[in-house]
Formats: sequence, C-alpha cells, structure tokens
Amino acid sequence: MKKTTILVFLLFALNSCDFTPAGEYYNNALGLKKEGKWEEAILSLDKAIDKQSKFRPALLNRGFYKSKLGDYKGGIADYKKLLGFDGDNTVALYNIGNNFSSLKEHNKAIAYYTEALKTEGALNSNEGGISIVPNFDFKNFDSDMDYNVYDYEIYFERGLEFLEIEMYDRAISDINKSLKANYAIKDCYFILGKAYIGKKDSINACQNFIESAKLGDEEAREKLKTHCI
Repeated sequence: MKKTTILVFLLFALNSCDFTPAGEYYNNALGLKKEGKWEEAILSLDKAIDKQSKFRPALLNRGFYKSKLGDYKGGIADYKKLLGFDGDNTVALYNIGNNFSSLKEHNKAIAYYTEALKTEGALNSNEGGISIVPNFDFKNFDSDMDYNVYDYEIYFERGLEFLEIEMYDRAISDINKSLKANYAIKDCYFILGKAYIGKKDSINACQNFIESAKLGDEEAREKLKTHCI
C-alpha cells in the first residue's frame, strides 16, 4: 500500500511539473503575436515570467501587448516590475510615458519622458547604437544596448504632452530638438504651428504651417486658411 501511494504521488508530481524553459514560452508568444493572438501571447508570457521573474524582454513585451489591447494600466504595471530591478531602463520609462499619454494623464507622461531622457539609453542622434521599437520581436537576446531610444523620439512625445497642457514654450523647445534631428519633420512643423497659435504668435505659426503644408500635411493647409489668409 505504501509503495502504491508513493508511486501515485510521484506520477502526480511529474505531471504537475512544467519543464518547459522560460525562453520557449517567450518565443511561443512571439509567434502568437504575429498571428494577432495577443491574449494567448500574454498567457504564454505569463508562464515565461513565472519561470523567470526578471525576464526583461518578456516583461516589456507583456506590457506592450496589454497596451495594444487597451489595458494601459496593466502595461504600466509590467513596465514598473521591470523598473523594480532595472531602474534606468529607457524603453520601460518611455513606454510608461506613452501609456500615461494614452490615458490623458499628461503630467505623469511628461514625468516619465523626463526620467527616460536622463538615462544613458536615451541616445543623442550623433551617437551610435540602434533605436528600437517599444517591444521585442527577437528570439534570443537581452543586452543593455537593446533598450536604447533616440532622445529626439522622446522629446517629440514630451513636446506633444506640453502642448496638451498649454505649456507652449516647453513644447516648442522639445519639438525643435526633434526637428533639428530631422525626425517627423512634417509633424514637427505642424505641432510648432499649433504651439505658436497658442502663444498668439500668428507670424511664426503661419511660417510653420507653410512648411508642414509643403510636405503634404492637409491639416496644415486647413490651418493656413483659418489663421493665415
């Protein structure tokens, strides 16, 4: 009887054990994501993170997948888990800023963009390195350099948030930094035009709307009709 009991216990223990590596669950999630199966991809990342709690790409991707599904607070929670052991992770800080922007919590978004800009991973456009998308689609990597973001991308997003809260001079300063790096030129000119409208500076507003319109921005053309003719 005792031998039978022990055998049954061992069989149960073996069946309940999961010997699948965290990396396999992570790679499975990438495949599911490519098929548009975001919820299933999150479940696979849950298992990867259960296996390896400090799995940076898995936490980052789970936060991103949740955000894609509109769960911005869930995404923020995952990014903050990553920051709990990697406090100056530029992508995590940047993504939290993006999520607070989506939640219309502009001051919080600004605070996180500002923190992201303080990190070594906020690359100047003159520096080397690779700026990445806010989620990872690579099978095997986890190097610090893979968490870099160009500073002009962060300045652009922070500039938009300053515009939202009518801090026009700060918005102009940030957007000009993005423009200087030749980033999103058409949009930069348009945003500058809006900021100058906020400052009641129609001359500079119209100059920027003209530049945006030259690059094909239809909304800039409408702004020209409204404010400059």
